[in-house]
Amino acid sequence: MQLQRTVTKSAKAALFYDLVELLTGLYLVGFLFSHLIFESSIVLGKEVFNNLSRALDENYLPYIGIPLTVIVFFTHFLAAGRRIPTGFEEQRIIWQHARMLRHFNTWTWLVQVVSGMVILILGSIHMWIVITGWPIEAGSSAARVQSGYIWFYILLLLSAGVHAGVGLYRQFVKWGWFPRKPVGILVGTASALIIILGFLTLLAFVQLGGIS
Repeated sequence: MQLQRTVTKSAKAALFYDLVELLTGLYLVGFLFSHLIFESSIVLGKEVFNNLSRALDENYLPYIGIPLTVIVFFTHFLAAGRRIPTGFEEQRIIWQHARMLRHFNTWTWLVQVVSGMVILILGSIHMWIVITGWPIEAGSSAARVQSGYIWFYILLLLSAGVHAGVGLYRQFVKWGWFPRKPVGILVGTASALIIILGFLTLLAFVQLGGIS
């Protein structure tokens, strides 16, 4: 809370951080969707996956996209995380208020906080694994899933899918772009579809095994 008071001591500062949170969040949602669509190419076979990975590599897209995404990832955390209470007493009060008020948007904020912290930890690990295990290939990715990382990726997938959907809903409502109910149905459906796609991708990696 002290950080929040420090960085939002003026209306202009608050607006600036809100815009940073919005823009970085939209970028990360776009990255998440495109990343999962790329990964889902394994459903079409390991050759399709490997050919797509090599094509991206040859055009240097990962060498631009990954550093940019890492920067945006941590920038988003700093911008959005300024509202997260750091003290135990503050956290206890917020949970008490949430249970007392039973307000939907209050609970969505708490979901964002919890899922965001999970993504910060697991997402950082995932990025490190990908970077140190370059290049991305179907065989190595499948072997990693088979080795027990599947539960790691299931938790990351669920956290990212929920965080993206709830985040879009909160931003659209906050800025008054769409009515609550239609946007809730839209982003909820999109999140469900992307999570289903992620599970199909993991299933394909499990069936592929460690084949290179």
